[in-house]
Amino acid sequence: MKKKKTRAKAAKKPKARKVVKTKSKAKKSSAKRPPTKATKKSKAAKKAKKAAAPPKPGVIAPVNGVLLGFVEDYFAKIGVIALTLKAPIAVGQKLQVLGHTTNFEQSVDSMQIEHTPVTQAGPRDSVGIKVVNRARTGDHVYLLK
Repeated sequence: MKKKKTRAKAAKKPKARKVVKTKSKAKKSSAKRPPTKATKKSKAAKKAKKAAAPPKPGVIAPVNGVLLGFVEDYFAKIGVIALTLKAPIAVGQKLQVLGHTTNFEQSVDSMQIEHTPVTQAGPRDSVGIKVVNRARTGDHVYLLK
């Protein structure tokens, strides 16, 4: 029986393999953009540009309000907003903070310039004002008359 099996194997002829032609894909000429120079802006320049931005169209200013500035930072643990003033303000005056999700009024009870308590501040002063509610970066701060 073993001989029959070997004969059967010998009787099979090996199949001739077909030569498969591979098509070479033509490379597309990629139109590369010329390298651009990366402009690096300092953090101070970015903050200055951000602070000088005009009011957002989504926020409607109060009728009797004067724009004091924009919230640059909010410190949640102590409940203080930091902003650079565009108009003078004094302790005891009313202000309103408006934003996408923020809308509250309060009187100015505590104000500081570089950790020193002050009673009044003028334009271009960077101040910290204690607030009763949460504020967000970019919220508008108005002085109410």
